[in-house]
Amino acid sequence: MTNTNPQTVNTGTAQTAAVNQNSPTTDDPRLSKFKITADVKAKFGDLIELILGTESMNDDERQYWFNILPIMTPDQIEKLKKILIHEKEQLSELDKKYAEELSSINSNHASEWDAFKAKEKRDQIKKMEHADEEDEKNAQEQLLNRLDEI
Repeated sequence: MTNTNPQTVNTGTAQTAAVNQNSPTTDDPRLSKFKITADVKAKFGDLIELILGTESMNDDERQYWFNILPIMTPDQIEKLKKILIHEKEQLSELDKKYAEELSSINSNHASEWDAFKAKEKRDQIKKMEHADEEDEKNAQEQLLNRLDEI
């Protein structure tokens, strides 16, 4: 039988090493709702982390996979791991693309908002200048009227 120790199974990606370092511990609160033997935790820590992190499974499906891990063949384990890693990579790419698009939209709207605020400020300045001109004109008329009275 082939060794299925998570540290020795090669998925062909650099993420496997990162996943192994981030394996859930026995005090991980996400594990509290699942029944997982200590042997399965020790042997499949990286795969457990991937199963916990996937968005494509509900808790019942997660428990199913935790239950059958000990009877899966090394090939099946490898395929499951590759599927979950691929899903994680794809979701990460989508999140990145979404964040870039959102940033672009926000920057476009920010420049439009800045232009709107600048126009609003110019209009306010024009109104104040017009009011000052009216006040100055009225003051001049009053001054001329006083001069005429003298």
